[in-house]
Amino acid sequence: MNKSDKVGFREYFGTATMGLTDGLAAALMTSFFLLYLTDYAGLGAFGAIVGSSVLLFSRIFDAVNDPIEGWIMDRAKVGKYGKYKPFIILSIFSALIGVGALFFIPQGVSPVVAVIWVIFFYLLYDIGSSFYAPNLIFRTLTLDQNERGKLLIAPRIVSMMTGMVTAVLLVMVNGVNNTVGNMHTSFGLVVVGLLLITTVISLIGIGLVRERHHAERDEEEQVKITDIFKLLKENDALRINVTAALFSGFIWTFLFATMVYYVKWGLCADLTTGTVDNDRLALYTGICSMLMFVPLVGGTLIATPIMKKIGDPMKYMRILLLFQAIPCGILFLLQVLGILPKMPWLFLVCVAIVTTAVGMGYIPGSTIDIEIMDYEIYKNGKDRSALCNAVNRFLAKAQNAIGASVVGFMLAGIGYVVDSETGDFVGELSQMPVMLNWFIVIMGLIPFVLGVVAYLIERHYPITNDVRAEMREALHKAEEN
Repeated sequence: MNKSDKVGFREYFGTATMGLTDGLAAALMTSFFLLYLTDYAGLGAFGAIVGSSVLLFSRIFDAVNDPIEGWIMDRAKVGKYGKYKPFIILSIFSALIGVGALFFIPQGVSPVVAVIWVIFFYLLYDIGSSFYAPNLIFRTLTLDQNERGKLLIAPRIVSMMTGMVTAVLLVMVNGVNNTVGNMHTSFGLVVVGLLLITTVISLIGIGLVRERHHAERDEEEQVKITDIFKLLKENDALRINVTAALFSGFIWTFLFATMVYYVKWGLCADLTTGTVDNDRLALYTGICSMLMFVPLVGGTLIATPIMKKIGDPMKYMRILLLFQAIPCGILFLLQVLGILPKMPWLFLVCVAIVTTAVGMGYIPGSTIDIEIMDYEIYKNGKDRSALCNAVNRFLAKAQNAIGASVVGFMLAGIGYVVDSETGDFVGELSQMPVMLNWFIVIMGLIPFVLGVVAYLIERHYPITNDVRAEMREALHKAEEN
C-alpha cells in the first residue's frame, strides 16, 4: 500500500467526531420534527401541512442550491486548513442554530409567524447541511478501497450512537417537563442543550483532520456550475447509481418516517379515548430505537470484512438490496392476511432484518459514492467530487422529505388533531385503524417494489475490479507527476 494511503488514529478520531452535530440534527429532523409540529408546537393538523409543505418546497430549492454549493466547493482552493474543512465547520454552526430554533417555535404566535419561523430556520439548516460533505474529506485521506471502508466505520457508528439520543429523547423531555410543566418548552430546552454539546465535540473533531490527496487543479479548465449536467451525461457510473438510489433510498426513509407514529397510536394509546400513556411511549420509542440501532451498528461493523471477502462493493450492495426489500414485502403480506396484528414479534423481526441490511449497506454504498468521484477524475480529467456529492446529497434529502411528507399529508387528510400539552389525540378516533393500515403500505409494499427495481438497475454498474485497479494506479501517477 502507498504510504499516503494509510490512515492513522488522528484521522479516525477526527472523522468519527466531526459528524456528531450533523448526525443528531438529521436524527431529530427525521424522527421528531413532524411529531413536534403536530403534537407539541400547538399547530395540530396545520402543523402536518406546514411541515410537509416546507419539506417539499425545500427539496425544490435544493435542486438549485445543492449544485451551486457543490460548484462552490469544487472551485475552492486548497488553503491552510484544507479545501473542505471550512465548509464542514460552517455546516456545524448552521445545524446548531437552525435545528435548535425549529424545535423552539415561540408558543402562542400566529400561524403566519409560525410558518415564517419554520421556513427561515429550516432553510438555514438545509443550506448548511449541504456543505457537510464527509465523503469529500474521506476521498482526500486515502485512495485505497479497503482503507476507505475502515475509515467509514467509526463515523457511521458514532453518528448512529448520536442518533440514539432519539431513543431517550422523550424520557429527557418528560424529566424536564416534571419541572417546567410544559411539553413545548421542555422539548426546546432538551434539543438546544444536546446540540450545544455535540457542536463543541464536532469542532474539535474537524480540527484534527488533515486533507491529503487533491487532484491537480487546471486554472484554465475550472469546474463550471453547468458541469452538473455533464456529470449525469458522461459519468455512467454516477448516472446508474443515482437512478437506482431514486428507488432504494425510500426503503429506510419510509420505514423510519412511520415508526414513531405507529408506536404512539398502535402501542401506547387508548383508541377509545385518544389518551396516550407518555411513560409507555417513552419506553416503546426507546425499544424501537434500540431495535433499529443495534442491527445498524452490527451491520456496519461486519460490513467491511464481508465486502473485502466478496471483493466487489457493488455485488455486495445488490445482495443487500434484496435483504432490504423482501422483509418489507413480507410485512405487507402479513398485514393483508391479518397475521401481523396478532403476532407483533414478526413485525419486529422483519424490521430488524431490514435495518441490519441497511446498516451493512452503508459501507459499500459510501465506497461506491467515493469511487464514482475517482472515476470522474480518471475518465474525464476533472475533479468534480463536490458536484458528485451534491447529487447524492440532494437525492437523500429529497427522499427524507418525501417520506415525512407522505405521512404528514396523510395525517392532515384524516383530521389529525393532538393536544400540544398532553400529546393526546382529540380528532376523529374512527380514522385511527385506517391510518395504521396505511403505515404498513408505506413501510411494506412500496419499499418492496422500489427495492427490486433498484436491484435490477444496479446490475448495469460499469466499474469492475479491473477498472478500480486502473483508476487507483492512474491517480497515484497523476499525484507523483
